[in-house]
Amino acid sequence: MALLVVTGLPSSGRSTRVNELAHFLEGKIADHPTLSHVKIVRGEDVHADLSVYESQKSESSARAAYLSAVRRALNQKTIVMADGGPGLNIKGSRYELWCATRELGLRCVTLAFRFEEPTSDARWHRPLFTAISSHLDNKLEVLPTPLDDIWGALTQSNVQPPKSVTLVRKKTANNGLELLDTATHAVLNSLNEQRTLGTPMAGRVLLPLPANFASPPLALDVPAVSAFPSPARLQTMRRQFVRIYASKAEYAEGLALTSDDAPERHIAQLFVVWLQECIASNKTP
Repeated sequence: MALLVVTGLPSSGRSTRVNELAHFLEGKIADHPTLSHVKIVRGEDVHADLSVYESQKSESSARAAYLSAVRRALNQKTIVMADGGPGLNIKGSRYELWCATRELGLRCVTLAFRFEEPTSDARWHRPLFTAISSHLDNKLEVLPTPLDDIWGALTQSNVQPPKSVTLVRKKTANNGLELLDTATHAVLNSLNEQRTLGTPMAGRVLLPLPANFASPPLALDVPAVSAFPSPARLQTMRRQFVRIYASKAEYAEGLALTSDDAPERHIAQLFVVWLQECIASNKTP
């Protein structure tokens, strides 16, 4: 659902506010139809103690481990609270988490304690809330946490679309060769299975395919007058098909992978048509 990034120096009251927020949010999600729980990710969850800040190398490793732990916790049913772990005082780390939420279609909210001048000019800080203390008559007054405003931002603010560099793209020409190999093998495996079951290799032969190829089964129409190719010949025909279409896959020509929601099935259909034409034209021994 959302990520709440909480930044602030040690002993600034950050974790106290996080615990307050967690208790408040858990009460809210009890009646929410899609949220399941609140998860807090702290530095100690990745065994990062204060000694990691003694050297740049150890701090870098701790920062990477912490950011990975936060990313793993992100999902559509959870409000994740990143409680000031290693790296969250660094703008680049907060930007990285913001990109991760955009990639997954989640919201990202920042709660900042005043260790630097808070600014909402940076996109990855919006919406931005601050937890500050004011000094009146030489007395320290801790302002209340904007609980309801944060809840509204976590559940109702606009979800930013993924950046072009992090967008999860459909299968395209980059893995076209792998798709060709997978789809053609699936067709031949189905053919061999039908042969084993004693299905006549004449007329319309239905070829069930794996679940990721979508349903229904593909149909191979075999002319009655043609001799059905042997398994060895089928493998030769498969290699010919892959070799011919490999160059097209390189440029996504002829395969239409960029617009097809089920590229494996699309290639399998092309291969079935190829087999039909080869059999019908007596290209088999």
